[in-house]
Amino acid sequence: MMIESLALLVFVVTCAFIMGYAVNQGSTCAVTAAKELVHQRTATLLTGFAVAVGTAGLICLPLSWIFGSAVHLTGGTTIHWPLIAGSMLLGLGAVVNDACLFGTLSRIGHGEVRFLALPAGLAIGFLLAGRQSLLMPGPPVQNPLAEPSAAGFAIVIGFAAMLAVAWYWLGKTQDSPGRNQWPLRWAMAMLGLCGALLFAVAPGWTYADALERAVGISGNPMAIGFGPLIAAIAVLLGALAASFRARVFVLQRPTWANVSRSLVGGTIMAFGGTLVPGGNDSLLLASLPALALSGITAYVVMSVTVPLLLLLLQIVQRNARKSGLKPS
Repeated sequence: MMIESLALLVFVVTCAFIMGYAVNQGSTCAVTAAKELVHQRTATLLTGFAVAVGTAGLICLPLSWIFGSAVHLTGGTTIHWPLIAGSMLLGLGAVVNDACLFGTLSRIGHGEVRFLALPAGLAIGFLLAGRQSLLMPGPPVQNPLAEPSAAGFAIVIGFAAMLAVAWYWLGKTQDSPGRNQWPLRWAMAMLGLCGALLFAVAPGWTYADALERAVGISGNPMAIGFGPLIAAIAVLLGALAASFRARVFVLQRPTWANVSRSLVGGTIMAFGGTLVPGGNDSLLLASLPALALSGITAYVVMSVTVPLLLLLLQIVQRNARKSGLKPS
C-alpha cells in the first residue's frame, strides 16, 4: 500500500510539474483569452483551449470505461440558479484579480508575486461561504457516460475531430515560438493530457480545492494536506522552470493596490467556486471532457461574463477619457 501511495504521489507531482510548465508556455486563463478577443479581435487562445479540451476528451471517458470506479469521472450537479450565480462570480473574481486560477500560476511564474495573495483571498472566501446556508452547490449527478455506449464513442470521436481542427488551425496561424518555448498547440495538448490524468486519479488535487477542504473542515487555512500541498508546489515550480528556461522571469514589485485586487478577487472566486463547485481549471479539464452538463453550463456562463465585464470596463474608461476624467 505504501509503494502504491508513493507511486501515486510521484505520478501526481510529475503531472502537476508538467502542467505548471505548460500553463506558463501557453495559457488557459479566461481573462487573457477574453482580453485577446475584446481588444485584438482574435481567438488564438480560445483555439488553444479547444486543443486542451480535445486532448482531455480523448482520455477522460476511455479511462472511466477501462478502470471503472478506480478513476474519477465528473458528473456535475443540478443546473439551477446557484450554479449560474456561482459561474458569474467566478468570472467577476477573475476580472478583479486580472487572472483566473490557471492564469494566476502563469503570472506568478513570470515574476508577478502579487498573485501570491490569491490563495489568502480564496481561504477567506471559502471560510465566509461555509457559514452561509445559501451558498451550497446542488446535489451531485451521476455521469450517464460512465459506461461504454454508442453515444460515448461518438463523443470521443467528436473530441478527436475538435482536436484535429484546432491543431491544424494553430499550426497555420501561430508564429514560431521563442527560444526554449513550446508551440502553443503542444503546450495546450500537454496541459490537456496531464490535467485529464490528474483529475481522474486524484480529484481535488488543486490548491483551491485543498483550501476549501481545509477551511471547511478545520477552519485552519494552513491545514491543506501533504498531497495537495506538494502538487501545488510542483505546479508553481513547473511554471517557474518554464519562465527561467525561456528567460522571461522578471520580478515585479507588488503594490497595496494590486495585492488588494488579488485578495478581493480570490474571495469572490471562492464564493463562486462554492456554488459551481470548482474553478476554470476543473471545468476546462474535467467537466467539459466528461461532458458534464452543469460544467458546460458553468464554463459558458463564466466565459461570457468575463468579456462582457471587460467590454463594460472599456466603455467606462473610454467615457472617462472623453470627459477628461482619469479612469480608476
